[in-house]
Amino acid sequence: MMKRIEIPRLQTGVPNLDELFKGGLPKGSVTAVCGPPGSGKTTLTQQICFHNASAAHRVLAFNTLSEPTAKTLRHLQQFSFFDPKKFEQGVQFVDLGAMLRLRSFDAAFALIMDHLKQVKPDIVVIDSFKAFDDLATSKEELRKFGYEIAVNLMAWETTALLLGEYGPADYENKPLFSIVDGLLVLSQRVSQGEQQRFFRIVKMRGTDHSRDEHPFLITSSGLEMFAPREAIKRESIPEKSQERCKTHITKLDELLGPGIPWGSSLLLSGVAGTGKTVLSLEFIYRGALAGEKGILFSFEESEERLRAAAKGLGWELDREIDRGMVEIVFIPQPDIMVEAHLLMIRERIKAMKARRVVIDSVSVFLDKVTDPQLSREKVFHLCSIVQNAQAVGFFPTDIPYGSHQVSRRGVEETVVDGVIILSSTEEGLERERYVEVYKLRNTAHLKGRHAMAIGAGGVSIFPRYGEEPRVESPPPALEASTRLGSGTPGLDGLLGGGLLRRSATLVSGSAGVGKSLFGIQFLLEGARAREPGLYVSMEEGPEQLLASAEALGLPLRAQLDAGLIQVLYVSREHLRAGQFLTVLSDQLKALKASRVVLDAATQLLTAHTSIDEFRHVLYKLVVRFKTLGITSVLTLESSSLSSMERVTDQGLSPIADNLLMLRYREASGRLAPTLTVVKTRGSGHDRRTHFMTVEQGGLRIGSSVSEFLAPPSASPEDTKHVSQLEDTRRG
Repeated sequence: MMKRIEIPRLQTGVPNLDELFKGGLPKGSVTAVCGPPGSGKTTLTQQICFHNASAAHRVLAFNTLSEPTAKTLRHLQQFSFFDPKKFEQGVQFVDLGAMLRLRSFDAAFALIMDHLKQVKPDIVVIDSFKAFDDLATSKEELRKFGYEIAVNLMAWETTALLLGEYGPADYENKPLFSIVDGLLVLSQRVSQGEQQRFFRIVKMRGTDHSRDEHPFLITSSGLEMFAPREAIKRESIPEKSQERCKTHITKLDELLGPGIPWGSSLLLSGVAGTGKTVLSLEFIYRGALAGEKGILFSFEESEERLRAAAKGLGWELDREIDRGMVEIVFIPQPDIMVEAHLLMIRERIKAMKARRVVIDSVSVFLDKVTDPQLSREKVFHLCSIVQNAQAVGFFPTDIPYGSHQVSRRGVEETVVDGVIILSSTEEGLERERYVEVYKLRNTAHLKGRHAMAIGAGGVSIFPRYGEEPRVESPPPALEASTRLGSGTPGLDGLLGGGLLRRSATLVSGSAGVGKSLFGIQFLLEGARAREPGLYVSMEEGPEQLLASAEALGLPLRAQLDAGLIQVLYVSREHLRAGQFLTVLSDQLKALKASRVVLDAATQLLTAHTSIDEFRHVLYKLVVRFKTLGITSVLTLESSSLSSMERVTDQGLSPIADNLLMLRYREASGRLAPTLTVVKTRGSGHDRRTHFMTVEQGGLRIGSSVSEFLAPPSASPEDTKHVSQLEDTRRG
């Protein structure tokens, strides 16, 4: 089998151009460089020449009737690649204008050949070759001249660049284009709302070259080619590591399960005002605090405004910028050049060795790209940049109001590794924010919408499900061997000896019947056994609870001072049901509580909370309490003073282990509070209804109602203090 011979390549010195040739311009080739006046032909050619020129690799440039040599040199002096020292040995200019004005093709050809023999150049330039077309008297003369030039250039093994103002019609009709090895076309036109220059390799023999059109700029450094399709290639992923990126944003990591795989890109989708920029900025800031460098490319907010926003949230972002952990690159929207800035983004990430990247926003960055397929390609390039850097990228994107899309174009979500949707809904007189992990590849993330707030310190997220395992499992079994005192004299006997540890008790009662007092005594009983407890009140403030307890001689204040009981007052106007579980879980963990009272759970049911969501939250609360080993009491407000046909108004009975019904009953012309043990899981219990009394020392269970009704008249002791609860609490 014949060994394949590689063609030697000439490095052009033009950024990203060699990649389009798959390694550089083939040496010894004859290439036509075509385009209208002002498209950059001369600048491109001379940039290649000066990059390669030296005493060992000489350049010979012929000027025809297009532009005098002196003017060409004056024009080239503005570029940084121009080096006048190279004229001593490396570069030589020859003017053919005088001979061509006399229409002497033979003399011009002889002069060219003479210089080839003397200089023996590696590169030859004829600018412009089209002058020969214009002066030739026939196609035959032009074909013969072109053929002789091409053959002799090849014979001298020189690389030739023939410039000309040729157009598409010339490529099929002019004899030159059947002779040359390569055809490079430069053009300029309005694209994506801007006047842009473009470069394309139409033909290059022996080369698997790029066939796409690529934009380029002419700067003081010369041509800069932008070819993301060639320059940005997705590299192979290294062996998978167990390590993942943790955002260190409050509770967001709980939604993301084990974390974000390094090399992933996530779309942050949402309408304006949902918190995309704040979340992205915090992602960068928290990463810096954890020792991971981050860079944010902003196309909307300036660096000064982002610094000010961070300061307003209480972050020391300026410090992280000063120590090189954070970099902000601001590119105003009118200045965006997608192809150019893609390569700039890659280089800045690589130079910083950033592990966290934000493109804010990708919808603004790609605003001028109207073709959805092209948008998808550019997002793929961004994802490839992030993957190659083994970083994690956040790409905020604006979505249209009222749409069900998760991206601006409707195609970006198919490219990225994850999508986080930020939303807001109007609830009452306020607008509430929510976050949802819509997708995250290779990650068991928490599903559903979760409440989100932005305030001092940054973003706060309130997971709906807490931290229990992602795979739904039943709550732990109750400890049948352990009984806890309820704290209400006379009740434990009705319950079969007390409450089982980790059990959940629903206390459903009418207004003022004694639910709050029941909860206080439950926690005091635990405090006596050195079991910390948390009282969560959604109705009365701490001082009112203390006053009620002191009026009955209950040592609530002493246990608060001892740290065995804490009171958490939660106003339902400032906390939604979706946020409640997170706030409560944090408090219970901090206290290491063994008992908890939620008074009254029905306050979570607002005009903006559905019954199904309310049931869901309470179920998750109960499961959470049991998982943490906590015995709980949840009080529920009943709409009925005396009816015993229905225990709860919301159908919550199935979630409880113990169900206590507190109602009023008429006795001796007055309303007397009563208690009925409706259900105790895993225990035999007294099913009779009993009177309750409130006196010094608190709530206690009296005789059964059946005993009271049996005699002709009731004993005064049976109805003693029947209505004192309401009077005592309000007194």
